[in-house]
Amino acid sequence: MAIAPKAASSAVVAGGGIGGLACAVALRRAGLDVTVLEQAPAFEEVGAGLQLTPNATRILREFGLLPALEAVAVAPEALEVRDGQSGRLIASAPYAPATERYDAPFLVAHRADLLRVLADGATALGTRFELDAAVEGVEVSEDMAVALATRDGEPLLVKGDILVGADGVRSVVRAQLGGSATPVFAGRLAYRAICPSKPTPHPVVRLYLGADAHLVTYPVRGGVTTNIVAVVKMDSPVARWSEPGEASTVHAAFAGWCREVRDLLAAAEAYRCWGLYDLDPLPRWGMGRATLLGDAAHAMLPFLAQGAAQAIEDAAILARTLAGADAAEPALRAYETARRPRTARIQKEARTSGGIYHLAGPARLARDAVISLTGSHLLDRYSWLYEG
Repeated sequence: MAIAPKAASSAVVAGGGIGGLACAVALRRAGLDVTVLEQAPAFEEVGAGLQLTPNATRILREFGLLPALEAVAVAPEALEVRDGQSGRLIASAPYAPATERYDAPFLVAHRADLLRVLADGATALGTRFELDAAVEGVEVSEDMAVALATRDGEPLLVKGDILVGADGVRSVVRAQLGGSATPVFAGRLAYRAICPSKPTPHPVVRLYLGADAHLVTYPVRGGVTTNIVAVVKMDSPVARWSEPGEASTVHAAFAGWCREVRDLLAAAEAYRCWGLYDLDPLPRWGMGRATLLGDAAHAMLPFLAQGAAQAIEDAAILARTLAGADAAEPALRAYETARRPRTARIQKEARTSGGIYHLAGPARLARDAVISLTGSHLLDRYSWLYEG
């Protein structure tokens, strides 16, 4: 364990999701005492799959957590882009050259498995957890940060030298710090599901493209389950988050698609539904001894598979910045200054990618032609992203 930096010796992290737990690991490794406040009573088997690109897995290796994740994740061999209606292969990009180039693997995993790896790592490092603790407010003074939470109706006050709001797109901490950002509906609904499958010696990530819809599928949990994400157009905003989804709606949206897509969708026992929201880039992330991390700071659409990765990056950069600083407030502002341009670019490009995925008519044909010509070099255009 490193010696606590001069800038801060303790931290309160609001939120026990991927960003909050990654932050706990990073700050404990930097020598800070860390308390994580999580509103759920336990870390549960929730969510679906996610993709982890080299900019994230490289940091998890630095944290010493990559072997544990690799034991439950899948390393796909390639990204396949296919036409949703015909099933025709448009392009296939192998991951091996990029893995070698960026010195870290591409992995696909169940969100609960990544959470467990991070929670175990944070626990092993001595993180203190306050579960079933809903953060309702924060107070920041010149020499202290305080999170105000409730548990079973009783107040819970937790103090630290710094406070990190990792409490999601509808962040209480962000609002308490004066951030007036409103989540922006993307005009899309995501239906997520997992279904049983048999491990294959050649696992791949498949992206099926169609007019006003797309589907992503890949194996998770060692290949014994397949993760499905079906994204469809929705004009009216819907405030749904991990709620039961109507299978009939999914099947209707993809009724004209190829047989392999329809069979895969039919194999899922149940769907969960999410309205897709992001944030416009924020002019500031924090004030005083408090800052934001992950979706609370820069919620982004999932079309570049960077939500978890950028939260992990945030955690690593925050810890490094604190480790090299003499005072907390300048360190937090330096972290924000370092991170805002990169995350803002990813937010913008994720929005653009979502529109490209759902093109129709001649624009769709032109998109497919460009992707086909790019072929095995499809991942090269994201070198700025994966190099970190």
